[in-house]
Formats: sequence, C-alpha cells, structure tokens
Amino acid sequence: MDRLHFLVGREQKLRDLIQLSQQPDTARAACRDVDVNLYHPADGERLAEGPLAVCVGCAGRLECLALALRAEDPEARHGWYGGLCPADRDRVAAMLRLPKGAKLLSDRALTAIRLSRDGWRIDDIAQELGCSRRTVQRYLHSVG
Repeated sequence: MDRLHFLVGREQKLRDLIQLSQQPDTARAACRDVDVNLYHPADGERLAEGPLAVCVGCAGRLECLALALRAEDPEARHGWYGGLCPADRDRVAAMLRLPKGAKLLSDRALTAIRLSRDGWRIDDIAQELGCSRRTVQRYLHSVG
C-alpha cells in the first residue's frame, strides 16, 4: 500500500504548512503520549506496526510531516514523521520540489520566530537562545 495516498489533494496545504514558522499544536498529535523512541528505530530495525497505525488516524499528521520537511536535514533524514519513513519523505520533498540543500529553517530559527510572534523582544530572544541580537534578526528575516 502506498503510504503517500493521504496526501492526494492536500499538496498545497502541506506546502503552506511547511512555510509556516510556528510550532505545530502537539495537543492534536495522536502520539503525544507514546514513547517517541518507537518512531526512531535503530538502523536496520523495522518500525513496529502499532506506532505506524497511530499515525494513520492522527488529526495532526500533515502538520507532523510539514515540521519534518521544514526542519530536518534532507541528507540525514531519520525516523518516522506523519507515518512516513525517510525514503517516503524524500519522495514528498521531490514531489513538492523542496530545496535539496540544508534544512529550510533550523530549530533555533523556528524558536526565535515563535518567541517573536509571542511578543518577546529581540534582546530576550537572544538571551534565551544564547546568541547575538544580529543572529536573532537574521532568523526573523529568514521568513520575510
């Protein structure tokens, strides 16, 4: 069975979610009370069917996939996000024509953007992240 079938007709929504710079609402995640290590098996180890079944009916599945595609390094994909393995996410990234270089936004950039949208001042964000004001400004300008 093709694990990508749930994306049919939702490609634009996924693109939009990838471009959002806010953290996903994890309250919707069906796996929120599941050991996240189950979704990151050791190399060569298969993912158990139970955790994958959780993804299939998850209301936050598309957001989970978008977060992975936005934040992970395409050259070092690992684990399962949105019910998709690294090879599946490679296929989705190619289908959406996402950049092949590095991550779209780093975790630190995403945090800076989220804090700014929550009303934090640049100085406070810099202190929280342990970086300079200029770095925070670059993070904030990375999304236009």
